[in-house]
Amino acid sequence: MFGQNVCAAIGRAVLAAAIAGLVSGCATTDESPVKATDLAITLKPHADPDHSETIDTVAVTLRFSALETGDMLEPVLAMPLVVSNVDTVATTLTDMEASDAQGPLTLRVSDINAPLEAAGDAESGGPSRAWLADRPIVGPVTVSFTVPAEATLPPRGPAPPFSFSADGGGVSASGHVFLPLPPGDATYRASFDWDLSALPAGARGVTTFGEGHVIAPERLTASELRMTFYMAGQIGVYPKVVPTRGFFGAWQGEPAFDAAKLLAWTSNLYGHYSEFFGQETPPPYGVFLRYNPINAGGGVGLYHSFVTTFGAGDGADVDKIRITLAHEMFHTFQPYIESPPGLESSWFGEGLAVFYARRLALRFDAITPDGFLDDLNSGAGRYYTSLMATEPNSEVPKRFWSDTRIRTLPYDRGMLYFATVDDAVRKASNGARSLDDLMLAMLALEQRGKVTTNADWEELLSDELGPDAVTAFRGFLDGDMPIPASDAFGPCFERTTRPMRRYELGFDTAVLAEPKRIVRGLVAGSAAEQAGLRNGDEIVVPVPQDGIQGNQTEMLKLKIRRNGEISDITYLPRGETVEAYQWQRRDGTEDMDCAL
Repeated sequence: MFGQNVCAAIGRAVLAAAIAGLVSGCATTDESPVKATDLAITLKPHADPDHSETIDTVAVTLRFSALETGDMLEPVLAMPLVVSNVDTVATTLTDMEASDAQGPLTLRVSDINAPLEAAGDAESGGPSRAWLADRPIVGPVTVSFTVPAEATLPPRGPAPPFSFSADGGGVSASGHVFLPLPPGDATYRASFDWDLSALPAGARGVTTFGEGHVIAPERLTASELRMTFYMAGQIGVYPKVVPTRGFFGAWQGEPAFDAAKLLAWTSNLYGHYSEFFGQETPPPYGVFLRYNPINAGGGVGLYHSFVTTFGAGDGADVDKIRITLAHEMFHTFQPYIESPPGLESSWFGEGLAVFYARRLALRFDAITPDGFLDDLNSGAGRYYTSLMATEPNSEVPKRFWSDTRIRTLPYDRGMLYFATVDDAVRKASNGARSLDDLMLAMLALEQRGKVTTNADWEELLSDELGPDAVTAFRGFLDGDMPIPASDAFGPCFERTTRPMRRYELGFDTAVLAEPKRIVRGLVAGSAAEQAGLRNGDEIVVPVPQDGIQGNQTEMLKLKIRRNGEISDITYLPRGETVEAYQWQRRDGTEDMDCAL
């Protein structure tokens, strides 16, 4: 989740790769004709000589058993400059050296505009940096370079926690931001190592696949490699001895809650998910926690792992973080609509994850009915008060990063749509079937190698509910507002309406997603204007919005620069009052009867 209730789901480890439009998807089998390359990744964090508790750089070494380039005009390595609104280290890495069987290689930098493709959310392509060799490559290749690891505020607006963070005596980052990889469709037999010799005693190093030296259990595509996560230094781990398979967790810094206890809760829910999806031998699965000063409480699903952030306010609210964890973990198991790729189909992956995160958590006694209700009403309130509630789904990819109200649509509208489908299936079958059956049927299609599409979903809808359900689905994509029945969320809850105020930023929403945030489009009479904000003010610190939309009373705090002076402006970002759908507890219901 980028905000308290919003995540960037990458799905089932499918992320389009840079430069040549790499084939994305699950790891291939050994019988695949796709070339398999051995890749050894070694990371060596370095402590600041003057502040040993701070890690300032990370030395990266990549050893490829073989690389293929047709000629010297083809890139050896490449990576985008920006991934999901996060700057990579493409332009800041230093000391790059390369060699092959014949000795040193000179790698020439070329900046290009690569084909842009997306799956899940993270993007590879667009403005990219490529490295080209000065001669044909022979045999194994070793590439080394150094990347900065300073803990700095992100220069952009909303974004998943991919970037390097070096606070709390540790360092962490996702592969998206520091792994240049060859273009093409090779898969990799990958190993991961830490060299902790330049850190104080007691340092530990973990990746998506476990602690210390680990080998991925399956071959990985370049996109899957980028979706791995790395954390090292003075970090906490759960359990104390990281298992070679199954669940583990790690955290960087000192959260204001018991991190080990939270990860124990998450491990228990992971076990329930594994059972629900029929996994007899769960794969390695890592949960990473780290501090986020800007948009705490959010997270992002990665390959066999996810990252959740903590901080002040809702970022320290364990109940809200649990919902985030439940959401992100569901992404690892769930089906996706794979065509059209990326944000255009995010309503499916994100809507399912929001729906099932709280539904399964309640079913498995991991949250209370009141916790379920609080989270439901946060998303419902955000949606039913939004001026963008009926925008067509086609607008999501266009405006995802520039307008928080668009960014939350796949989550909130998708969840409410699936609630209507679940309710219809239950009532049509007299309780014998539910959304579970349709969701698992989509997963079965994926597992058989089918590239899933909207047409597959429509076929399931038609078989289960008839042609009217297909018509309703197409209307949903065009922006029709889903309104679940009063009892759609179970016997303990009923629908009501409440007067709620629309979210109104008070100026052009795109400003907060730009590297340099200069206020424009100030709305006359808005709370922002009344608080003293003016066109031309520079907002010097990024601010979250996604979570604030669902909180009627949360103030927006801006730090601005005007005429060279820094000042604070605080206001309630709300406009007109509307009647919005909410759900409340039915009188006389018992907690034990609430789960569906």
